[in-house]
Amino acid sequence: MITLDSKVENHQDHFHTISKQLKKLGFVLGGGYGYDRGFFDKALDEDAKVHRYYLRIPAYATNGDLDAPKTRIELGKPFILKHEVLTGIDPNAEGGLATSLVNQFSTPIPTEDHPIADHWIRQSRSILNHVEQALLQ
Repeated sequence: MITLDSKVENHQDHFHTISKQLKKLGFVLGGGYGYDRGFFDKALDEDAKVHRYYLRIPAYATNGDLDAPKTRIELGKPFILKHEVLTGIDPNAEGGLATSLVNQFSTPIPTEDHPIADHWIRQSRSILNHVEQALLQ
């Protein structure tokens, strides 16, 4: 995981407003969101059958449920996440039906063990420039 500086960090607006702009840029609200927080995800390797690299922007509800249109949300520090698809048992996974419904990603891979290539970082910074233009007009 690599964090990226961006002007969108700490930006606040209504969920509907931010979600609509990010959707136009290819982001989706990740399936593992909760009532008070979640992540807007964009696959960086869009042409791949199985996505491994994502740009993520955390979102925190400041009032109400995260996905309610009039809820105000605050964006967190964006980061790049490398997600390895596990074909066996995840040694770090927590058991239980409730956990499996909420946790869509396994534990992020430490970048010192599996570095994220510079082209993913450059691509993410370019995307964040578009996000900043869309949200901070």
